[in-house]
Amino acid sequence: MDDYMMEESVGSSEQLDRLSELPQSLILHILSFLRMRDVVKTTLLSKRWENLWTTLPCLNFSDIISEDDELDSNRVRNFVNRALLFWKGTKLLKFIIEIRDHFDTSSLAGDMDLWVRFAVINKVEELNILLEYDEGVLDCEEDAGSSKDIYRAPECLNSCSSIRKLSLVGCNLRVRKSPTWNQLKSLQINGFSFSERLINRILLGTPRLEVFELSLVESNKNLNIRSTSLKKLKINKYLYFVDEQPSLDSILRICCPNLETLEISGVYYGKCLFTNVSSLTDATLDFYDSVYHKDCGSNYYDARGIELLGETMRYMFSTFQHVERVALSSSSFQMIGAAQKKNLFSPLPNVVLLKVGVHLIKLVEMVRLLEIFPNLKMLILEDQSRLRSRGINAENYSEFKTNLTKSFMLQLKIIEIISDFYNSSMFRYVEFLLKHCSMLEKLVVRAKRSTEFLLKHSTMLESMLEELVVRAKRGTSLSPVRSLEIAERLLRMPRSSPNAEVIFNKN
Repeated sequence: MDDYMMEESVGSSEQLDRLSELPQSLILHILSFLRMRDVVKTTLLSKRWENLWTTLPCLNFSDIISEDDELDSNRVRNFVNRALLFWKGTKLLKFIIEIRDHFDTSSLAGDMDLWVRFAVINKVEELNILLEYDEGVLDCEEDAGSSKDIYRAPECLNSCSSIRKLSLVGCNLRVRKSPTWNQLKSLQINGFSFSERLINRILLGTPRLEVFELSLVESNKNLNIRSTSLKKLKINKYLYFVDEQPSLDSILRICCPNLETLEISGVYYGKCLFTNVSSLTDATLDFYDSVYHKDCGSNYYDARGIELLGETMRYMFSTFQHVERVALSSSSFQMIGAAQKKNLFSPLPNVVLLKVGVHLIKLVEMVRLLEIFPNLKMLILEDQSRLRSRGINAENYSEFKTNLTKSFMLQLKIIEIISDFYNSSMFRYVEFLLKHCSMLEKLVVRAKRSTEFLLKHSTMLESMLEELVVRAKRGTSLSPVRSLEIAERLLRMPRSSPNAEVIFNKN
């Protein structure tokens, strides 16, 4: 009996140690997915593991201090410095420095310079610097040396020719001349105020750049993006100061002949000049419909502003002749609708998929938008209605149906409506689409299932807020009886397409 127990114990220990029997290259690959504070704990496993981590090709210094620990710059400094001192690797594929939780990084500036130099010397291929920052004081102008508490990466980073992917969040650059990032394929910059000259220098020094993500503070400045290598461009412009007005005089210029995907979000540019985007197939326009002010809450653009921005949207659409997929926010939909009243938009015959955020009470405006896409195959409507939205205006709806052309929406095959509010407006939308889409194959109505969506609408009247929070806590669940009622009503609706399948998904 004892012999049997001993053999079983030996067998179990061998099974437990199978990880150590794996090839070292595979073990290092597995460890590369862990944070350094977890990696160093593996030194306790066995003699073989004691120094294994020192040859890791990926060094991830994120969440260096656990949530239960006290934030201490000396602890951060000592941990990273000791880890780099013991590192004996031959190749550095990835290097991550992430310090969050309102940590004062200014006390680590000198050490961080050494860490970046360490990465550059060891020919890092992917570098991520993610720091807690105050967006209001970010400034990466080449002559701005007094930005308080904002870390500025050393100039040696500009000569890192091995780097292929660079992500900078809350970190300024010193760019006095074009960098030599000849291998760089992906660049993310988050939180910068900038000059056209500085962006031009960066783009001139990145001849192979394919992905450029730029998130910046509105500073009433122009932006000029010119690159023959870019394939994906994301621009997010936002306001920091609550009393700041967005400028309608700012200009966005894009000349990227090989650009395939374009995403523009945040505050509007007053004018957009796209001189060459002939390869563009995917376009997302996710603009703010209002600007927050501390004294009066959301301050919407006035009539003149909406008209100017509608013109901007019209010009952008005129350059989207090869685009196949379009995504629009509810505010972009509003601007287009204002301009489309005058039939300013030319049709985009190549668009086959459209996703749009829309208030379901605005059926007439929605159909005006769809007239721009005569060959649309798939339509995704994401309801932005509030909890107690009014229904569709019956008078306008009747007049609108009378003037509707018979060929409208003839090509639509798949429609998806995403909503948390199953009211008369939503049913009117479904009824209308089923009646007029004669080639429809599938119409899906499903819940958002998004607590985030509910919570982000917390600017509603206080009387609605309690209801909002309750729904957010319990999700978008419906009672079985209510679900059955909705499903039966959808299935009873007449449809012009005999092959149309109607699906209600409450989960």
